[in-house]
Amino acid sequence: ATSTANNTRRSGGKIIEANNVEEVAANLAIPWEVVELPDETLLVTTRPGELVRIYPDDRTQIPVEGVEHIGEGGLLGLELHPDFTENQWLYLYLTTNVSGGLNNRVERYQFNVAENTLADATVIIDQIPGAVNHDGGRIRFGPDELLYITTGDAGNEDSAQDTSSLAGKILRVADDGAIPDDNPFDNAVFSYGH
Repeated sequence: ATSTANNTRRSGGKIIEANNVEEVAANLAIPWEVVELPDETLLVTTRPGELVRIYPDDRTQIPVEGVEHIGEGGLLGLELHPDFTENQWLYLYLTTNVSGGLNNRVERYQFNVAENTLADATVIIDQIPGAVNHDGGRIRFGPDELLYITTGDAGNEDSAQDTSSLAGKILRVADDGAIPDDNPFDNAVFSYGH
């Protein structure tokens, strides 16, 4: 990693001065998302299907079952639950190949921090159209503690305008996948046309 001295960026609403840039990992297989755990180690998703935990002098690779890495698809988004220190839930956005078709979904896991293991996989939302390109995949909890999910149009631009499709949207669900009562289309779609 390289950076120009005094590089400024925003993170979580704060302005960060990047005066001392340090490389913390190299040779990752298509890294996609990075989050910091409470102990300041990092978790990184790699599109081929591994969750990598990065320590100051080491790393651990944790395979994620069911990931279909093809084109821009694979293991994409990663988010920690707002109460992660209590429940140890993390969320992953991934591309799958079920019954011969590509789809994306969000799964919730319990992450054992001491053992670097994933357990209790729960599908939060699935049947998000997938393709070789335009899979979307960012996930974040908002200040309302609801989960926001960006999805790609999966190569079908018209689907982004169809509020009954999950493609080309920002979705909003509860931490267990329930649809909030105030979502505008009585489904997971919160914003469309993306």
